[in-house]
Amino acid sequence: MAAGLGVEQVFDSLAIRVNGPKARNEHLTIDWEFTDSGDRYRMSLSNGALMHRKIPDGAGGADLTLSLTKPMLLALAGGQDAAGIGTTGDGAALRRLLAVIDDPEPNFPVVTP
Repeated sequence: MAAGLGVEQVFDSLAIRVNGPKARNEHLTIDWEFTDSGDRYRMSLSNGALMHRKIPDGAGGADLTLSLTKPMLLALAGGQDAAGIGTTGDGAALRRLLAVIDDPEPNFPVVTP
């Protein structure tokens, strides 16, 4: 099912899992360059809120730039490591981001009468 999500939907799902109090003092910017689609996004974490937007090529100014494919993003969002993802800049920025994202709530079984 996750494969059917768009990149922005994956980013939205990460944004709602940010632990605001834990992230309140974190400030970082990560550019995401998707090699399979050519799309670029900027993600910013500030004041406990994670935001993202599409950006043009060569925007510059990010703490970290990641080069990856959508399947790599899905793996990363699913808790797998960042194997194969190209990085430029401060690699600690990704670790800091992932440290303030809570695990998804477990799926509770639906009880039918």
